Amino acid sequence: MLNFNDTNKTIIVFFMFIFGMLFSLSVLNRWLVTDLGLLSFGRVWQLYVSYTDFGFIRRGFLGTLLSESGISKLFYNEYIFAIIIHHISIFILTILVAYYCLINNIKDFFFIIGIAFSPTFIIYQGYNTGNLDIFVLIIALINILYVKNYIIFSINIIVGIFLHELFIFTLPAQFFSFYLCDKSKNIRFTNLSTLIPVIITLLAILMILFFGKSNISEIEFKNIMQIKIPSAYMMHSLWSGYYEINSSLERNITTSMKILFSNFENGKIIFLLPILLYLTVLMLRTVRYMPSYLDKILLTIVIIFPMITSLVAWDYPRWIAMSANMSILITLKLAAKNNSSYSKWNKLIVIFCLFAPFGTAQIDHPLPLHQFVFDKLMN
Repeated sequence: MLNFNDTNKTIIVFFMFIFGMLFSLSVLNRWLVTDLGLLSFGRVWQLYVSYTDFGFIRRGFLGTLLSESGISKLFYNEYIFAIIIHHISIFILTILVAYYCLINNIKDFFFIIGIAFSPTFIIYQGYNTGNLDIFVLIIALINILYVKNYIIFSINIIVGIFLHELFIFTLPAQFFSFYLCDKSKNIRFTNLSTLIPVIITLLAILMILFFGKSNISEIEFKNIMQIKIPSAYMMHSLWSGYYEINSSLERNITTSMKILFSNFENGKIIFLLPILLYLTVLMLRTVRYMPSYLDKILLTIVIIFPMITSLVAWDYPRWIAMSANMSILITLKLAAKNNSSYSKWNKLIVIFCLFAPFGTAQIDHPLPLHQFVFDKLMN
């Protein structure tokens, strides 16, 4: 076991995470070298859709904050604005996890490398753009690692669900961490500390389910968005956000299952093996903190729960990556609690870091950076 001494620990941990962040930012700025240019970022409508324009809608929370504060108007190009916001978000994510490691004296060398250079965590967010995943991850991280008050915990849940409804699939990990990782909290539904977060969660979910769609036509919706994001107009098949906001659960499930079965038929499902293997190793490390088999089974279910998102959305590597990140965050929490970050799995996890970042939407691009470099060398 290779540990840092107290004198050098802070400096080494700091630079590990700085290097991981810089790697992530270099991936984020791929627009400088790709043929797509700024369009490589993906969709930007999430940062501009607003309650003011469409009433209460799902995924409208962040866009409302940015629009009503005037921040989104500071830049003439929507893609430039989105990239800058993503820079800031990666920085915040890095600082939050690095600070947690430092204040909790987490100092196993390979453990730190496995987090700073994880193929699904910080570096991954530099590639996983055009969506709200990094904001979902930051809020989940805050609730899992930092929050101790059930009121703040509940407020973060509201923000997360209004930010993106798929935040719901990270809630088992958050509740597990908040209640079961802290034995000082008494889990009883007669207690306000348990009752309020549960009620808040259910109410937020019901609001999204029953009131989350816009009440205007597709043409009118797109006309408004064309004014708000002229640089993104017709630059992506889903450029406006109308489909994501208004698609039905039944339609999402049907489409996702059709694509999943197609991937089994054409053999592309095999491309998920690297990230699935990575998730498996992470879980094996996490469950070792649990004293009983029942606890291990419960924790495993909590970790893989974000993968259920695959039933309604077909970016399968994204949901596996989110499960992997829940495993990383819970491991951090348990390592701090038990004052033990050493594991026989740490070195194997470091090997997976050589393949960072894993892919997102395209299932046949499991190692996008490596494939991009290879294609450039071949051409």
